Amino acid sequence: MPRRTHATMSQRRSPAAPERAKGPKRPRLPTRDVDARVLTLRESGISYSAIARQLELGRALDAHRSFVRALVAHGGAERQQLVDNERARLDRLERRIRERDAEEPDKVSRRLAGVEKLRDAIRP
Repeated sequence: MPRRTHATMSQRRSPAAPERAKGPKRPRLPTRDVDARVLTLRESGISYSAIARQLELGRALDAHRSFVRALVAHGGAERQQLVDNERARLDRLERRIRERDAEEPDKVSRRLAGVEKLRDAIRP
């Protein structure tokens, strides 16, 4: 049976917790620099989750948001080429999902919904 206290969460924290938070932190690059690196890595075919791990972004969603910001920063023909490249990658991903998970229609449906969200993010 769990112990019940009237102490607030901050009063229940370990006194060592603030010391752990003071560990060495990697200096963060300015957002524009991170966005440019994400764009470069994505153009080389690396997945969002691999990019997030490599740049210590936390989650694949953070890498994707950074990619979309980088797309918005580009204009004209260059932006269109980047969008076309991403669409081609998403088309390949969709084919892989359909082939790999063909035996599990619920899984296919769920994963294709995720791919569609990725497509929506790059639509003008």
